[in-house]
Amino acid sequence: MALSPTTWQVISNVLVFGGICTAVLTIRYNVKMARKTQTATFLFESRKDNEYVESLHTLRRIRDSGKSFRSYVFPIAGSLSDAETAEGRQIQYILNFYERVAVSIKAGIYEEDMIKQASYTTVLDTYETAEPLIKALREKLRSTLTYQEFEWLHKRWKGKPPKSNK
Repeated sequence: MALSPTTWQVISNVLVFGGICTAVLTIRYNVKMARKTQTATFLFESRKDNEYVESLHTLRRIRDSGKSFRSYVFPIAGSLSDAETAEGRQIQYILNFYERVAVSIKAGIYEEDMIKQASYTTVLDTYETAEPLIKALREKLRSTLTYQEFEWLHKRWKGKPPKSNK
């Protein structure tokens, strides 16, 4: 049985359409896997970042000491000591770190669920600990833009913990 030219054309079009669909699905899958790979690399590398680790320790140490974070923006003695200046740089490092994480998540560069599973408590605790400092910086700079993406991430995750592995 011979097929008409119209039938061959329909079959050809269906095959081309199937090929296009397969290509689109493959590209989407590869993009998703690349994002996951990049996120995994980021998570592993950030754990080896000594400045990141030290900055977190500094932030928690200051919090536990009861010292006001506002004093790093509005020093009581008029100026900061060398030690306080160094601590301020470490606090700034960790805040900038999570600001970049939030921007990358928002832009779709990093896989949000992976970062949330690995860093949920740390992100929330870091923001809540540093919030008085962030507010003081905004007050001093007269800008609500300071660390706004980190704040966005905190609000997005607050009260929405990662799914349990039950």
